Amino acid sequence: MDRMVWGGCALLFFAGGVYFNILPDFTWKKEASVADVVGGVSAIAAAFAAYASWKAANISKQSAEDSKSFTRAQLYVSHRQDFIELLDYIATELKVIFFRKNDLYRKLFPKNHYSGEVFDAIGQADVVAQWAFKYSSIVATTKGIPTDLELDQWIIECSNLSEEMNFVFPQLAEPELYLYASIEPIQTQFGESPARPVFLLAEAMNHLLAFCGREKVEPLVMDDHPFEKHYLKYFQKIKKGHPMHYVRDRSKESTV
Repeated sequence: MDRMVWGGCALLFFAGGVYFNILPDFTWKKEASVADVVGGVSAIAAAFAAYASWKAANISKQSAEDSKSFTRAQLYVSHRQDFIELLDYIATELKVIFFRKNDLYRKLFPKNHYSGEVFDAIGQADVVAQWAFKYSSIVATTKGIPTDLELDQWIIECSNLSEEMNFVFPQLAEPELYLYASIEPIQTQFGESPARPVFLLAEAMNHLLAFCGREKVEPLVMDDHPFEKHYLKYFQKIKKGHPMHYVRDRSKESTV
């Protein structure tokens, strides 16, 4: 559009030059009447008017773009604030602890920024898909009879998934499982039952998925679940003594 405007202006100026014999190589007529002068001036005025119109349209377009950018920036600020408030709500409801909240927002909405160039209210597809896939894998393990080594890995997968969502489970007052204590102890925040951590994973995830405009996962509820009994045997075995893991009972620790 800009090229067409400038091209039109150039042609009008050229026509005026030819009309008044300003250009030596182009001769139109020897004499110019008042009507000719008026016509030439009108042509030049038309060129200026075209340029002024283009300039005004360009300024209007830029103003509209600036307004859109400002609106998107405002949406970003409001959206991020709503997200932080959601995390606070989840933390209060589920008794979990979120960390690096702004990092979690950037993970889910990487395109949103103060610049206002882009605003997207739909969460990052690959991130939420990975969360849902990992949770389904955690649930699938509970349908079988895993070995002790597989249970070690299963607990770590649960902890890793909570870390990917930037939260940790609430600290336990009951005896708590620590893995690989002889190397570098991993605080699992798993007690005698795995039901609560697995349920909290789904509940926290579903709040985040709803905010991202994504489909929720089905929480695993372990009411009289066979896996829970299998896990308890594993836990009691470690509590009695294990070369790699141990169970910490804070109620028996000295407070002095």
